[in-house]
Amino acid sequence: MGSKGTLFIGPGVALLAAALIMMPLPLFAALSGRGTPGVALIVGTVFLLAGLGLLVTGLRRRSRNLRTPRTYATQEPTSLDEDRPANPYALPKSYGAIPPLH
Repeated sequence: MGSKGTLFIGPGVALLAAALIMMPLPLFAALSGRGTPGVALIVGTVFLLAGLGLLVTGLRRRSRNLRTPRTYATQEPTSLDEDRPANPYALPKSYGAIPPLH
């Protein structure tokens, strides 16, 4: 079962990486006054805002079920009760894979 937010986190991280690659040179040119930043700064800013938006949305959707209260009645078991040993310190069952020690 996949997480709901993963579909947003992946593209968000990719857009943030693209913005980090695209933004430094036009931003430096705009701040230093040596030239016009052009379309690269606008596209990089759009990538940055879209990446942050997708990342925040994905993280919120992913952690939504972590904020719901859980009780012993609502949580899912991790293993069957028959597979749990009565003594937690006992050796696990080999089920015939390893011969018993005599």
